[in-house]
Amino acid sequence: MDKKIQVVSFQSLSASSGAGMARLGYLLSDELQKRKLLQNFIVHSKGKFDTPFPSIPVSPLSRFYLLILNKFVNAFSVPSYKFRLWQEMLFDWFCELRLNKETDILFTTNAFLYRTFRQAKRNGTLIVLLPGTPEENYIYRLVSEENTRMGINTTDAYTYKKRIAYFNKSIQYVDKVIGALPTAYTTYMEAEHKAEVVKILGHMTPDFKQSSNSKPVNNAEFHIGYIAHTVILKGLHYLLEAWQEIQKNNPNINIKLHIGGAMDAPIQKYIDQHFPNLSNVNWMGHVSNIPAFMQKLDVLVVPSLIDGEPMTALEAAHNAIPSIITDHCGASELLSRGNSGSWIIPIRDKNAIIEKILYAYHNRAACKEKGTNAKYNIDNYSMESFIVEVANYLESIQR
Repeated sequence: MDKKIQVVSFQSLSASSGAGMARLGYLLSDELQKRKLLQNFIVHSKGKFDTPFPSIPVSPLSRFYLLILNKFVNAFSVPSYKFRLWQEMLFDWFCELRLNKETDILFTTNAFLYRTFRQAKRNGTLIVLLPGTPEENYIYRLVSEENTRMGINTTDAYTYKKRIAYFNKSIQYVDKVIGALPTAYTTYMEAEHKAEVVKILGHMTPDFKQSSNSKPVNNAEFHIGYIAHTVILKGLHYLLEAWQEIQKNNPNINIKLHIGGAMDAPIQKYIDQHFPNLSNVNWMGHVSNIPAFMQKLDVLVVPSLIDGEPMTALEAAHNAIPSIITDHCGASELLSRGNSGSWIIPIRDKNAIIEKILYAYHNRAACKEKGTNAKYNIDNYSMESFIVEVANYLESIQR
């Protein structure tokens, strides 16, 4: 049997391709199959969804144990970060059993595979990781610093010490890391790992519904947006600090802030304590229709301290809405290409947020042009070319 490439994704296959990073795995598997290099594509669960290439769930029982785990978590209010680690460890346990000794390369987008990686090395298999987020220890340090700054204590998937320990046990077996996002590349380069870090810049763009940049310039009202499931890393508190000063120092401007998405309890408590009297803020909670939310805006603010590929910024660009986005967000690289469709700012910089919001408010035509540039960048980006480049790299080291 010829040695081939095994692709692994922690996410599951959906009816169209794949959820999250499974979409990258799906497209890459399809490309590798055309080159007769694919062994199979392992996903968490698959259901009845068929693929034009060999694909299998990590276990025939995965759909059932995920359902049982979800019910258990809901019944006993288990924190999401513990649930995430349980899922990852179960996936790892079953994935180890799926390994083939004839596999030449194990390609994965998930680093939490201690048992799988250990067995792969015993089999003489080369392990290649393409992470969808920056390096885990870097994120942990960043969140810890922010907890100290804010005087709060939050625990999530990125600061759960047992999960970080599992990552550190796993990463020691990885041979090569593909840095597809600038933040992933730089943080893995700076980390003390043995793996070779290779830069192949690329982005996972979602399947967008058709949109246009037909929104007219409105000189009467101006709408700023923010949307995320807010944890400490999303940096919402820096936007609110900026907004507080904008409202205080510019009482006569007609501008409104729309905040969408749920919040973790410690962040909600912090915001309630520190920003009790913000004016011109629309707290929207869960937003089910993201395109409709975007189409109301003039500017989206993405103040994240670190973010692999915030899809909200890409969704805004698809709707010709420019973003004020930090340099620690992977999407900023794509949006700023050519005639930039975003304003890139440092993290933790409320003054930069203030400056860019007021500039956009006072320069509506320039703001609209920025949105047009953003849409051009997203519409003319070829994710297929990125997939081909990754496949070329895998083929070169496989040979």
